[in-house]
Amino acid sequence: MRARWASFAVGLWLILAPLALGYPSVAAVLHEVALGLLVCVGALAALEWRAARFALVAPALWLLAASDAIDWGSTAVAANEFASGLAVLLLALVPAGKVANARAPAKMAA
Repeated sequence: MRARWASFAVGLWLILAPLALGYPSVAAVLHEVALGLLVCVGALAALEWRAARFALVAPALWLLAASDAIDWGSTAVAANEFASGLAVLLLALVPAGKVANARAPAKMAA
């Protein structure tokens, strides 16, 4: 579960990074905010459904590829995308801990 919350934190960082790092273009800002929202929603979904953590691999791979494929005009943007993509990818591979039987139906006393 901690890996999902860490993924959520990376998503929040992606949303706030344009403010902290001063991105040079509106396209780069929109790209980071959109991917940050996608990672946050995916991380929250993975808290509920274990298999949803694998859906976080897609934005992670895109962040890794976009850091080289798209020229944002700033090495800070590319480095942030690469680091964030790597973090989300590694966190998506971490399995969740045991889930308590909170959803198991209660046994009826005879």
